[in-house]
Amino acid sequence: MVIHLLRYDDFSAYSSEAVEEKLVGILLRHRIPCTFGVIPFACLPESLLNAGEVKLSPLTAARAALLAPLLKAGLAEIALHGYCHLALAPLRGYQEFSDRMSPEVQRQLIRRGRSHLESVFGVKVRLFVPPWNRLSPSTAAVLQAEGLWLSSGGPEVTASSATLAQLPCPTSLADTGRALATARRFGGDRNCVGTVLHDYDFKESGLGGADFSLDDFDRNLNAWKTVEHRLISDTISPDTESEGRRARANVELRTVVNSSRLRRKLAGDLLHVYWDAATVSRLIRKLKFIP
Repeated sequence: MVIHLLRYDDFSAYSSEAVEEKLVGILLRHRIPCTFGVIPFACLPESLLNAGEVKLSPLTAARAALLAPLLKAGLAEIALHGYCHLALAPLRGYQEFSDRMSPEVQRQLIRRGRSHLESVFGVKVRLFVPPWNRLSPSTAAVLQAEGLWLSSGGPEVTASSATLAQLPCPTSLADTGRALATARRFGGDRNCVGTVLHDYDFKESGLGGADFSLDDFDRNLNAWKTVEHRLISDTISPDTESEGRRARANVELRTVVNSSRLRRKLAGDLLHVYWDAATVSRLIRKLKFIP
C-alpha cells in the first residue's frame, strides 16, 4: 500500500487567496485530504522592507473560514507552521526555532501560536511544521514535552528527534508522480510520499517561476487516485519506538544513497519516499551492489 500525503505550507494572513480558494474547491471535489501548515502571526514584508519594522499580523477568523468546508468534511487538519516564519540567517541559526533561542522562549512561541490557531479554527492542533523544514535538538525536545508531532522536510532531521512521532514531506509537486511510481515499484508496508505545496508553486499566485497551474494539479489528482490519501496526523503511528526505528532507517538509507555519485544517479528517487524499516533494509542490501 502506498500512502500519499498532501501538505500545503505558509497559509497565513498574506498567502494567496486566489490560489487557496480554488485549491479548496479542487480538494473538495476529489475528496482528497490535505494538511495545512498555518503561520499564526505572519510578518508583514512591506513593513520590514520599507520601514525596518517587524510587524506581525495574526491570522483572522475570516481567513480561517476559507478552510472550514474542508475541516467540516474531515479533509483537512491544521498544523502549526512556526510563529511568524521569520528567518534572518538559517545557516547561522538565526531563526525562530534553533538552539540559539532558549527552549523556554521556543515553548512560549509554540504555545501562543498553537493557542491562536485553535481559537480561530476551533480545532485541536497536534502537528508542528518547522519553518524552512529546519529542526534543532532543543526544538525537538520542546515539541515532545508539549505533546506535538512533527512533519518536516526529510528524514535527515531525525538525528535529534528519532523518538518524536513524525512523518516527513520532502517531495515537490513536480517529483510526486515519479515518487509514487517508485513506492509502488519496490513495495513494502505503509510507504509514504509526502508532497509539499505552496501558493507560489502555482501560476495563479502571480509570483512568477511556477511551472504548474491549478488545472494541472487537478489533472494530477485524477492520476493519483490509485493510492491512499491521508492526513499526516492520521498516518503517524502512536508507537514511538517503531517510528524511531523507521526514522533512523530512512536516515541510513539517505546516507547510503548519497555515498557515491553512481548511487545518487541510479537510486536518487528512493529519497522521495518515506519507507518502512523492513523495506529500507531490503533496499540497502540491493544498493551494496552499486559501487
